[in-house]
Amino acid sequence: MLESYPHLSLQRETPDNKKRPGTPFFTKSPSDILAHARGLQQTLAQAKRQDDDVGGFDERRLFRFSVQKGFNPDDLRKISSEIEFVSQEDETVVVGFATDAALAEFESRLATMASGGDITNKQVIYALQSMDRWSPEHRKRWALEKKGFPKEERFLLDIELWPLEDNPRGRNLEWAAFEKWLEQEGIENKDQIKNDGLTLYRVHCDTQQAERLLRHRDVRSIDLPPDFGLDFSLLIQDIRDFSPITSPAENAPGVVILDSGLATGHPLLEAAVGEADNFLPNEISAADEHGHGTQVAGLALYGDFESALKSGQFIPTIRLFSGRILDRNKQNTHTTDLIAKQIENAVRYFSDAYQCRVFNLSINDENKPYQGNHLGGVSVTLDNLSRELGILFVVSAGNHRVCADSPTGMEWREKYPDYLLSDPWKITEPAPALNVLTVGSVAKYNRPFSSTPDEMAIAQVDQPSDVYPTWTIH
Repeated sequence: MLESYPHLSLQRETPDNKKRPGTPFFTKSPSDILAHARGLQQTLAQAKRQDDDVGGFDERRLFRFSVQKGFNPDDLRKISSEIEFVSQEDETVVVGFATDAALAEFESRLATMASGGDITNKQVIYALQSMDRWSPEHRKRWALEKKGFPKEERFLLDIELWPLEDNPRGRNLEWAAFEKWLEQEGIENKDQIKNDGLTLYRVHCDTQQAERLLRHRDVRSIDLPPDFGLDFSLLIQDIRDFSPITSPAENAPGVVILDSGLATGHPLLEAAVGEADNFLPNEISAADEHGHGTQVAGLALYGDFESALKSGQFIPTIRLFSGRILDRNKQNTHTTDLIAKQIENAVRYFSDAYQCRVFNLSINDENKPYQGNHLGGVSVTLDNLSRELGILFVVSAGNHRVCADSPTGMEWREKYPDYLLSDPWKITEPAPALNVLTVGSVAKYNRPFSSTPDEMAIAQVDQPSDVYPTWTIH
């Protein structure tokens, strides 16, 4: 492998967990301390009045704090040991007051500061900017917020609960209580992923039940199921013109394509195929009924396909494996199982059975553009598997489907590349994962292959690709 691809020398680094000296966080004191404390009192009182959450496995009350940049949420425990840090995204911290006494102690400190009194650990209060509750609107992820609930009478939703990483007993209580609540509400629990840092449920419900889910205390976020739309044109060639393909070496590394399946009998691929299996529920065949998985497999096997065509040399140097996780419509929407679980099942199987260490995911969830905060369940799953199994995921940056938000007419050329920075073009789940190799594409030519006088190039050579799909690797 290294002899064939010397530029792809990947080496796992030894983690350096030593505490590094850094600039300590200095709280900026408010210009008017009394007004600051009174403002916090008002926002807290309003949040308490709006606290109409349902469910919950314990008595915690969750609040959403806006804080100064660089604030350490563990400092809140200086006020009370019964204040629990739950989550942080940018300058937003979610905390839980374990008891009414802890909340009362916090309110007492605010009252003392608002009246001009002195309190201990006042820097912690200074760092807080405002408080509100974790509301139904906060629980809506991007796709649900943009598209709303489906029009069908009953539909699928993906539910994420608040993590309890350092509390195994609490996790078990949370899971049991939430599943009992789902049963009481008549909400069907179709699938779940439950581990230390991630709890996901796929449920089947109606609109009224969905509204109740948006108010459940232990629900962190709710979203529509993934939309793995992939629009592309297949390269048409007469395979009768190709010479027979020889098999790769016995010790050739294995690369697993997690996609829509694989046409194992394809003349250009057949000699390199190790095994193709199906991990999509309600499907029997591992065959590619759409074509995308087969095309991605060809890119993985031969790289620059044009160069192979020009040289007439198709020499496999890897062994191909395929795990089918998309249906014939290149979707995963109509299964009640979570795709993160299907990915994990496929990865563990090929890792155990064939010691495969490279997995390709040229699919992206258009319902989850990266907003700069919380990672989605598939990203978390890939990160966990990468660390545990010592494997590499190659993930596509995103796939933009031309829609109402896309440029029209001459805007494609005139607004390039600025529109690449807008929301519809952001990298999408699972591209933001930490322990993966995320790839995009650049233009290889400055004119279309079927160029006519009324056609013009947008991106020039080596510039970012101007239009979908961005998964193509040149």
